[in-house]
Amino acid sequence: MFATIAAGFLVVITFLVCLFQIALALGAPWGAYAYGGDRTGKLPVGFRINSVVSAVVMAAISGHYLAQLGVFTPVLDSAGNSVVNWVLVAFTGLSAIANNITRSKLERAVWAIPTILMFIAALIVALNI
Repeated sequence: MFATIAAGFLVVITFLVCLFQIALALGAPWGAYAYGGDRTGKLPVGFRINSVVSAVVMAAISGHYLAQLGVFTPVLDSAGNSVVNWVLVAFTGLSAIANNITRSKLERAVWAIPTILMFIAALIVALNI
């Protein structure tokens, strides 16, 4: 039961992160909230391309959890699904660390709590609690 709630939370939050990255890629002036916060305003082209890649990754992660919820047909067998779940625990854990140690106060203010919650949710899903 908790795994279902956690997977649903991860779908929502990864979708929101995807939208944030798309906004950055399209030129939203939110550079202070991403990539260490060193660039205010619009990001340079290289970072905007990186935001496109990040949006695709976030959409794929959202799709992974949607498949676990039964919304999409799973592509992976249970062993592959388990491996991906643990990879996502590591990914969200590293994201939480990076977003909580950044020197950017704005980036920390926006991403510290969500990334910790993403890590906890990914762990719950991987443990199938």
